[in-house]
Amino acid sequence: MRLSKTELGVLEQIARGNKDVRGIASALGKSTAQIYRSGRLLTENGLVELKNGSYVPTRTALTSLLLQLLSEYPSVIEPLADSGANLLVSLLEPRTIPGIMEETGLGRARVFKKLKQAQANSLVIKRANTYALNNKLWGLARDSLSELKRHEETTDRRVPANAVIYHKNEEDIVFSCREELDATLTAFSAYGDHGIKILSQRRFYYLPKRRLSLRDVFVHSLYVAEKEQDPRHFTLIAIFHAKHKKRLSGVKHVILESLERVLTGERVPGYPTREEIAERGEVYDIRL
Repeated sequence: MRLSKTELGVLEQIARGNKDVRGIASALGKSTAQIYRSGRLLTENGLVELKNGSYVPTRTALTSLLLQLLSEYPSVIEPLADSGANLLVSLLEPRTIPGIMEETGLGRARVFKKLKQAQANSLVIKRANTYALNNKLWGLARDSLSELKRHEETTDRRVPANAVIYHKNEEDIVFSCREELDATLTAFSAYGDHGIKILSQRRFYYLPKRRLSLRDVFVHSLYVAEKEQDPRHFTLIAIFHAKHKKRLSGVKHVILESLERVLTGERVPGYPTREEIAERGEVYDIRL
């Protein structure tokens, strides 16, 4: 979720009990039009509702935690603003700079800027080359960010409410739903473009709409399989990888490591057997 300083300022005012649009505008030195715009975005994110010229916080765990955080520590607004929340969510697990960039899709300059803001508030600590949340001082922040992560994993303004999200950052998103959408088919829905046609009631999509490479399609199918842990998906991934092994030689993933073990004859819990994969591969005239 990307929230601007103004949107976070609106939430802080609501946390203080100032819920009237005009009162919030006066406190923040903004026009009522600006506050209405910010409020609309907060409403779209499910954080507030507009009733009779006032903002009422929604009864959700995320809203409650954010209001508590902003009420007690308004200084977190700057490090949370814009891409800051996404960066801090990524630090629920310690990461290096390259790891943060990969997880968030942010450029190096933006990552260093937001880290500097967070470190100024002691939100983030650094050990060697790894950054992490300062849990000892900021337990409430961690709780808020954990809830935000759960929210982000299930909702996004770019996709329908009933969509299942597998991967996203500020630049792109991979998801599925049963509707026909103006988006690029990917993952298992695009396997047919590369020699393995699959019938499915669900459609797997990628946004923004653009032409995807074979590698893109394959990586997106790994995102799906990682979340759903469906042995049928593991089977299709093994077959697709066998068909395009040279072109996919640089792709690394724990699912591929497990499938390598399966193909040597090892039984891996949750995965199909080598015989099951080979039998499905024969349907597409693919030998392991």
